[in-house]
Amino acid sequence: MNGTALGGQDPATAWVEYTSPDGRAYFYNRDTKVTTWEKPDELKTQQERDSVWKEYAKDGRPYWYNTQTKQSTWTRPDVPNQPIKPLEAPGSRMDLDRVPSRQPSMQRREPSRSRRSASRGPRSRPPVPATTLDSRSRHEYKTIEEAEHAFTSMLKRHNVRGDWSWEKMLRAVVNDPDYRALKTLPERKNAFQRYITAVRETELEQHREEQRKQRTEFFALLDTLPISEYTRFPKVKHLAHEHRAFCAIPSNKERVELFDAYVDELLEKLGGERRRVRAQCVRDATEYLGALSISAKWTDVKDKLLEKFGDQMMPILHLNPEKRMPMDILYFGVRDKDTVDPESGLSMLDLLDIYEHAITDAERLESDRRKHKKDKVYRQQRQARDAFRQLLNEHVKEFTPSTTWSEFYPQIKHHTAYTEMLGQSGSTPQEMFWDAIEELSDEMYNERKQLESAMRSHNFHMHVDTAFDKVCEFAQSHCKIDAKHMDYIYEQLVIKCKRREEEDDERKQRHKRRLLDTFKYALYDLCPEITPDSKWDTECARISRMAEYKALDENACREVFDQVIERTKERAERKRRDSGSKRERSPDAGAADKRSKHGVDKCEDRGSSDLEEGEMVG
Repeated sequence: MNGTALGGQDPATAWVEYTSPDGRAYFYNRDTKVTTWEKPDELKTQQERDSVWKEYAKDGRPYWYNTQTKQSTWTRPDVPNQPIKPLEAPGSRMDLDRVPSRQPSMQRREPSRSRRSASRGPRSRPPVPATTLDSRSRHEYKTIEEAEHAFTSMLKRHNVRGDWSWEKMLRAVVNDPDYRALKTLPERKNAFQRYITAVRETELEQHREEQRKQRTEFFALLDTLPISEYTRFPKVKHLAHEHRAFCAIPSNKERVELFDAYVDELLEKLGGERRRVRAQCVRDATEYLGALSISAKWTDVKDKLLEKFGDQMMPILHLNPEKRMPMDILYFGVRDKDTVDPESGLSMLDLLDIYEHAITDAERLESDRRKHKKDKVYRQQRQARDAFRQLLNEHVKEFTPSTTWSEFYPQIKHHTAYTEMLGQSGSTPQEMFWDAIEELSDEMYNERKQLESAMRSHNFHMHVDTAFDKVCEFAQSHCKIDAKHMDYIYEQLVIKCKRREEEDDERKQRHKRRLLDTFKYALYDLCPEITPDSKWDTECARISRMAEYKALDENACREVFDQVIERTKERAERKRRDSGSKRERSPDAGAADKRSKHGVDKCEDRGSSDLEEGEMVG
């Protein structure tokens, strides 16, 4: 839109006239920032100010309104110098989207004083005249679908493309009668948007079809060129820069992308073919090796494989010098479809991999065979142990916890269940026998404990002479004990009672010995002391008053007294012998010996009780 300043240096110079995208004129005040469709009074001529006709627009079509008679008409009144400028009706909102973004936004201009006075009533749109349209009137359609079809056909006639905007389309078709086939602006915009979407999809599909055709022709061109997976784009550009299919690609970037896609497909195709050939060769070599021994060496197997599959190796590994090709020719020479593929066939790593898989399979088979054999032996041994355990269960009623292997062995030494157990690993027959005896012993021990607990609860006292029948009757009444075990349990209870009685006797004897020792030590401490000439009859009176005497019987006390007298006599005799030997020595020595002897006598007197401690009474 072009803006044009009107007038000189008066206030009218603030107004600028612009043209909207649909060709309509509007005015902008640079001072007040006001935009209006109506021509301002400052720009009107005197004749325009005096005219009672005002021009407005309905859906882009102009009509005129008489401010005095309140009438509207589609026909332009015969007013001299009346400008043909379609305006919006008073009070209606302006289509702001039709103004370019580089122009100031359109705002409602405050109505002038004369206009305010002319529209004192409600601010509403003037009525549209009901007169018939002129020759440029639009065709009336019965349904909205027919109207939209006419609108779309009109867009096609004007060759509206998918990249057009609404403004651009409006400038091209605004004068076409079918533009007004749809009555409201939103309906037109929605129809235009649907048309543009369909056109864009059609154009996109055409573009894709054209790209597919160019891609096909470009790939067909590359198939005719002597290239390989190692060829780069500069070489292709040098070879095909004048070809029609090459030039049909609009940009060099697209050519590079298509070439890369062609190389990727070529690599995928070559890789698939190479994998197929290699897989077939590997299968043949694996079948050829068959069941390989686990002792086979790589060197021997390699020679065997090379001799059989030498022709299927990669070209640079052929054993035949006539078929072997140098690496520079294979990889860097000019290649075509008939050129030998340098990476097709088996490599030494493939042979090594075949050998590793074969030897692994052989080791796995050998391991499975050994495991199967071991499991078979284990099952046989387990069956033999089960048979011997069954044999033990048959004889368990004859066992007691005191039964020994030497007693049981003669009964089974020729039995098959025993002989099959000999020499195998795991538990031996003797160990299984002792396990059975231990289980039986534990069972009987638990039953005996149960019986003893019941005896304590019911105050049943077991003695050595308690009858077997009485114990069985008590056990049957108060416990759940196997009758076959009662003989052994009764025997154990009797043994336990005997042991308890023996312990009681031993405890009484120890107590009696302690009393006798105490009485003997008391006799040594009597005052006056007992002499070797003392008699029981003369000492009995004072001895009987001792507390130690009262705890013992008279015969035991007399025996202890006789022991003390005997011991006293022995001590006196030893003193006399020692004194006779000392008289023969010198006076000084005799005095020393006397002092020494006197000390020794005191020591003997002090330790007499220690020497006699623990002496048993006969």
